[in-house]
Amino acid sequence: MVQVLWQRRKFYGYVRIAKRIRKLLKCRLSDRTIWKVMRELGIQSTMYRKRSKKPTTTTDMPQKPNLMRHLADLSEVVTTDITYIQLINQKWVYLATAYDPKARKVLAWQVGQQMTQDLAVAPIQALIHQGYTFKMVHSDMGSQYTSRLFETTLTDAHLRHSYSRKGKPADNGRIEAY
Repeated sequence: MVQVLWQRRKFYGYVRIAKRIRKLLKCRLSDRTIWKVMRELGIQSTMYRKRSKKPTTTTDMPQKPNLMRHLADLSEVVTTDITYIQLINQKWVYLATAYDPKARKVLAWQVGQQMTQDLAVAPIQALIHQGYTFKMVHSDMGSQYTSRLFETTLTDAHLRHSYSRKGKPADNGRIEAY
């Protein structure tokens, strides 16, 4: 009986099988007895976990220079990144941050429901409007950071742009680790 029930519903464990047998046969039966029988038969429940997929992005841009790589003084550098945050309802929001690696603090941030160029630009524009002084922005090679809007925002503010190498999040490790 245990094997027949298990073959019909392989995701049933010993507790559910015992409960089903008690209901069908109207008898007293412990969960532990079913556990022993299942162990002797070499059967166990098959568990499936529903996983939500993390949104992905790709960019076909050629590698751009990592200007921050050889800097000793990080006082005028701001690093940026977008973090995926999964909500309880299995949806995603995106947190764009501007981070000061020398002071080790977040200077500006913006949350959005879509990962857009505007979301990436918002923290940098906030710093510019606040009068924060910096000369370089370091980011990954994501499409938001290689976009024309992001590049023109930096050029208009006379800021240089440094990039992490593709597939090397450690190059932007200071903001990845905060």
